[in-house]
Amino acid sequence: MGSAVYTETDENNDTLKCFSVLLLYYSHNEMQELIKYGKKIVESGLAHSHFGNVSKRVGDQMLISTTGSMLDELEGQIVTVPIDPASPDELDVIASSEVNVHRAIYKATSALAVLHGHSKYAVVMSMLCKPGEQMQIVPEDSESIYFLHEIPVVTGGIGSEELARNAAQALRDHKGLVVQGHGTFARGATVDEAFVILSSIEHACMVKYLCDMARNK
Repeated sequence: MGSAVYTETDENNDTLKCFSVLLLYYSHNEMQELIKYGKKIVESGLAHSHFGNVSKRVGDQMLISTTGSMLDELEGQIVTVPIDPASPDELDVIASSEVNVHRAIYKATSALAVLHGHSKYAVVMSMLCKPGEQMQIVPEDSESIYFLHEIPVVTGGIGSEELARNAAQALRDHKGLVVQGHGTFARGATVDEAFVILSSIEHACMVKYLCDMARNK
């Protein structure tokens, strides 16, 4: 009986299988991380359950929550789409309605994670910014000044190209922003860093709002 011959094709197939197993392993871990921080966003009051979205870059792909999904129940609600598709991806239909904003941020910055929330004080403070004035929120407390410096306020409809363009431009030089009358976006090298920025924006806006109220009494 002849012995089996191990060919170059077999070696290539084994390499592909190993790569596929590793990809599935890492994708699973990344999904679990997004599920964890989706819950933390809701528990911290940084978004209501059905609002906001989360994503993480993995190579030339990103994992992103689906449209209409609840951030505190993301099991089975995360899809993988390309960051720079040659043509619209078929999963874009079920991906977050702001998938194009996430893509623009990843293309323009070094971000590996992007979180989007709808926290109360940040939205209120953004609505107090008037057209023609400087569109930014300047923190009052030392912690926020240290971490955030100033918080840009940008305009653009939900999921619009205007928002994608403005958010990407603002996040080149900042780690977080507020979309006027809408919500917050934060980027980070990790999901945890993006969460810290998202939390810091709300803290800064709450402190500033309360200080402004006290001054105006």
